[in-house]
Amino acid sequence: MKRWFVLFTIPLILLDCSNKKKGLLLLPFLGLGDGSTQQAATSSANTGDGTFTVVGLETTDPNQVTPPTETTGGSTGGGATTGDQTTTSPGTPVATTPTPSPTTVNNETTVVVVDQTNNGGDFNFETNVTVPVTVVIENEAGPVANAPVTVTETTTTGEPNVVGTGTTDSNGSVTIPISVPPTVTTVEVSVIGVNPTTGEVVEITGSAPIQQPSTGSGSEGSGTVVVAPVVNVDTTNFQPVNGCVQAVDSDCDGVANSYDEFPDDPSLATTARSGRYTIAFEDMYPSAGDADLNDHSTVFSTEMDKTPTNKVKTIRGTYTHVAKGAGYNHELRLSLDVPTNATVQVNYIDGSGQPWNGCVSASKYTANAVGDCTGGTLNTAQLKRGILILPSSDKTLFGKKNAPSAGTTFTINDFVRGVTAQVTITFEEPVDLNATKNLVGGHLNYFLAINQKTDGVYRQIYRPGYFTNSAGKDSFLDSKGFPWAIIVPGIFNHPTEGADIRKPSTSGYIFFNSWMNSNGVAHKDWYLHVDQIPAPNRPSYVVRVSDFYADNGFSAYLIKAVRKNALEVSASLIVVGAALGFLMKKRLEKKQAA
Repeated sequence: MKRWFVLFTIPLILLDCSNKKKGLLLLPFLGLGDGSTQQAATSSANTGDGTFTVVGLETTDPNQVTPPTETTGGSTGGGATTGDQTTTSPGTPVATTPTPSPTTVNNETTVVVVDQTNNGGDFNFETNVTVPVTVVIENEAGPVANAPVTVTETTTTGEPNVVGTGTTDSNGSVTIPISVPPTVTTVEVSVIGVNPTTGEVVEITGSAPIQQPSTGSGSEGSGTVVVAPVVNVDTTNFQPVNGCVQAVDSDCDGVANSYDEFPDDPSLATTARSGRYTIAFEDMYPSAGDADLNDHSTVFSTEMDKTPTNKVKTIRGTYTHVAKGAGYNHELRLSLDVPTNATVQVNYIDGSGQPWNGCVSASKYTANAVGDCTGGTLNTAQLKRGILILPSSDKTLFGKKNAPSAGTTFTINDFVRGVTAQVTITFEEPVDLNATKNLVGGHLNYFLAINQKTDGVYRQIYRPGYFTNSAGKDSFLDSKGFPWAIIVPGIFNHPTEGADIRKPSTSGYIFFNSWMNSNGVAHKDWYLHVDQIPAPNRPSYVVRVSDFYADNGFSAYLIKAVRKNALEVSASLIVVGAALGFLMKKRLEKKQAA
């Protein structure tokens, strides 16, 4: 038994060592979770101490050593050489051998509370934390320019997830905007440079807070506020790499291999992974409706391939329809306001993972749209009009709703997994999605088009934060400040039909109002707390989508990991096969000898 265990373990250990950035690839096969965002209990990112340290990268390049010069005072007479001695004129620079000294670092972090409402006005109902992270670096000579900075978090996937990159300017400063789930309270900051006295490539690493306890009273006092950190890093014997050290940056794009998803492609650097979310709509716009947020609900996740300058080249998304608690039909679209064309690819599978061909025959509710169901090359106007993600909801949920009345028995046998869309958008030129309003709270501009018209035009519903009316108010918050669309981390257990999410007595979400009324300060994890204990005349039910939902194949992240580690997987299988063959041969020899 021990022999079998060792033979199976060796290739796994080898695989883990060969891919230190992503960890052991085969472990996810042992227990795939439901994709919900959870706090990593042992993550060092959550210590919050903000202490920065220096780590040697075990790479030394003599070309990185910077010889200092010394200047002596006195007359400017000429110099003469006598024997083995050299006499140098006063005032002449003299190159001397630098004394090897370690890189040292001290830091001071300051924070400013960031308003997460809509420009200081309406609450955006964003569950993500959106904040700028600023890093300022100095050495003995002053500001350190051209230093590459990488910001990561490990809470979402358990692995370092790059959420932003940048390079310090002439003032030694860089500000990197990030957006992360509410479970992330700190982020890790990395700066790659070199010790000019030894030529050793070093990494300065540490953490910075992006949330801190609220100092307010009442319910706000028990929550957290979002803070923008400014990390001032003072160093000695530290400067940017002179040129490129390929041992730590193979493609010389300024992003170290340990963070570079494309180490051999200088045009691409990182892949930002959203993790799993749910977007849910109330479709009675412009009426307030019943606020049950189950009229159209979709579980999704995205990946964005980014350049070293944080521009986006490719967007990949997976979208699964899970609820239609409405009489109207709807289609889910994505609007992109970008200055370049893009190639769109889309594939559909049904609830059992088989190809689905019902998109073409489904009704469409957006006029003059291009690329519906088939994809193709879309120009800037067509991208802004809206890429079709999921067609008419009467087709994608196969006539079902997954939104029973309150108190109705609803089990896994009643749940229907809807159509899944796999969408890839590749821009002709990388785009800065922050230049125009393509992102609010870190999420793209998804909208719902409905088979009901106002003044002859199909109605459309957007999330808060994208459009304001003539009075400067958000166009997609009702008179009481409630939205028609919301994005929730993980798989959202939406309320039953007609159950106003603002009423704990019917929806069960006991902290939603606290979160809403505190402008997102209190109970950022409101969506994880449901009162499911029935009481007389008070049915407290939600649809337990997280219990019913099952992955249909690998997620986009795992597919990418498998593709990038095909060599390691193949090698591991070869080793395991050889080991099994050896054991079988030995057993056969023993049997024949007997």
